[in-house]
Amino acid sequence: MDTVKTNHIADELNVQVPEAPRQPHREIQRRSGVDRRAFTARTLITCLISPRRSRGRRASDRKYPMLDVFDSSAMLLAVTLMLLSLADAFFTLNILARGGEEVNPVMNYVLQFGTFAFVAVKVVLTAIPAVVLVASGNYKLFGVVRVRSILAAAIGAYAGLVLYEIGLLTLVA
Repeated sequence: MDTVKTNHIADELNVQVPEAPRQPHREIQRRSGVDRRAFTARTLITCLISPRRSRGRRASDRKYPMLDVFDSSAMLLAVTLMLLSLADAFFTLNILARGGEEVNPVMNYVLQFGTFAFVAVKVVLTAIPAVVLVASGNYKLFGVVRVRSILAAAIGAYAGLVLYEIGLLTLVA
C-alpha cells in the first residue's frame, strides 16, 4: 500500500482505508478524437437480440441517432402504418372483385401472381420503410424535419387512401 489515510468512520471501526493512487492529469485524458467503433453485422445482431441504447451518449451519436430501443410512440406509428397497409390491401382486393382496376402498375403486375403475392408484396413494401423510419425516427432530415414526422405523414396518407377506398366500395354496393 502506498499511502494509508484514515477517516472518522474508519477511526471508529479501527480500520485503515488505502488512498487511491494519484495519476498525472495528462494520463487521464487519452482519447485521440477518432471514433474507433465499427458497425458490423455482429453489432446489428447484438442490437436485435439484446437492445441497450435508448439515446446517444456522444455528440456523434446524437448527430445520426440510430437506436436499439425505441419509444412506444414510434412503435405505435409503425404498427398503425402496417394495419392501414393491410386494410388497403383488403379494400383493394374487394374493389377488384367488384370490377375495379388496380391503377398502380407495379401492384397490377404483382396481381398476375395471385392475391397472396399481392398482399405479401404490399406488406413487405410497407414494412421495410416502416422499420427504417422507426430506427431513424430521431434523425432530422435536412436538419429540419424529424423522420418520425414522415412516418406520421405516411399514416395520414394511408388513412386518406383507406377512406377513399371505403367511399368507392359504398358507391359500388
